Amino acid sequence: MSKHISKPRLLSGRMSLEGFLLYIPAIILIVGVVVYPMIYAIQMSFTNYRPNVAKVSIVGFKNYALILSDLRFWAAIWRSLFFTIGCLIPQIVLGLAMASLLNHPLLKCKMLFRGLAITPWLIPTVAVAMIFRWMFHDLYGIVNFILVDLNLLKRPYPWIAHEHSAMFALIIANVWRGTPLMITMFLAGLQGISSDFYEAAEVDGASPWTKFSRITLPLLLPVVMVSGILRFIWTFNFYDLPWVMTGGGPGEATQTAPIYAFIRAFSGYRMGEGSSITVLLFIILVFFAVIYFSVKKHQDKLYK
Repeated sequence: MSKHISKPRLLSGRMSLEGFLLYIPAIILIVGVVVYPMIYAIQMSFTNYRPNVAKVSIVGFKNYALILSDLRFWAAIWRSLFFTIGCLIPQIVLGLAMASLLNHPLLKCKMLFRGLAITPWLIPTVAVAMIFRWMFHDLYGIVNFILVDLNLLKRPYPWIAHEHSAMFALIIANVWRGTPLMITMFLAGLQGISSDFYEAAEVDGASPWTKFSRITLPLLLPVVMVSGILRFIWTFNFYDLPWVMTGGGPGEATQTAPIYAFIRAFSGYRMGEGSSITVLLFIILVFFAVIYFSVKKHQDKLYK
């Protein structure tokens, strides 16, 4: 009897060891790409390291004090928050509306439209930035061409070159690219709602808006909250699209926190100061990550 019991235990131990060995390449990749650079950046943030200066000394929290007392850092944080919230709200609204439409039982060719809806997310970010950069070009952009042709503008407007409109051009580009992800997540949530709720509501004579506000939205709220927090973290740390599309300009109008960290690090090669900015941004993102896992843990308890 004991032999029959011991064999599954040995098999289980062997399988767990084999499973761990399969994780080793991923662990090495994560350590090399994420963990080591993060530790190196934290170490560098406590020094006055510059590539063009041979002598490196430890300065303690001097870099952090310098950055936290810099008004440009807080302005960059504010621009990042404005950019993130300005992208997040339209993405949630449009994603919810499109997901509801794509989940409608009367819609024909659902798979075709769902495939088309996810297409913007498949385009590389750099390509999206270049496309919208040309679309908003003051002389050759299609946006000005359409608006002038419809007599909504008397002359072409420099969308990206003007400090009051450059950020909105960035938000429009990121909303176009990021909405398909929200559509996918909301569509998965909608498909998890039982049709029995809607059938009971129809028996009671509920209107489409009543069914949406009393059934769909409350049951989809956990997905909206988790998706929103996760998307907030990603967008706040977004670098490539703003940098390629505007370069942080004009002036500092679109200089978000990641762009500010890059400019601070490579303008004058002040790597120590740039590293301290990235560490501060990491702390901010960890704070929102804690909120994300707290919300997810609470939702898991509710649905057990």
